[in-house]
Amino acid sequence: MRIALIFASLVLATAVGAKERAPFITGQYATAEQCKKLRAIEKGAPENVETSPELLDADGFRSWEGGCSFTKVFEHEPGTSWLAFMICSEGMTMTAASYVFVKDGDTIEMYGAEQADGPEVYSPCGANKGN
Repeated sequence: MRIALIFASLVLATAVGAKERAPFITGQYATAEQCKKLRAIEKGAPENVETSPELLDADGFRSWEGGCSFTKVFEHEPGTSWLAFMICSEGMTMTAASYVFVKDGDTIEMYGAEQADGPEVYSPCGANKGN
């Protein structure tokens, strides 16, 4: 436990000022539910904290209330899987996070500690906004 806390502290300390892009992500990705939110906003629905989608691009995740920025990306299996360290913020709160990303064709599966029911699946969504 102590080693995990020291590791998380080191990652957070070194990564706060460092940003990196994820070269395996081209364009804008979202889960199916988040893509529906994006399409509704593009058609004129109001954008607010409840309707705004969480999107994934080469810089990280972003949503109405915060997001996560890539700080270090390691390629595990060439062209297939990566380990990413991220700094996440929501309001004044910042946390360190790590995820495994697996690319399978047009989809990206994201594995993290909070995904007890399997990975989050992201697909291309949008017109490459922000990239």
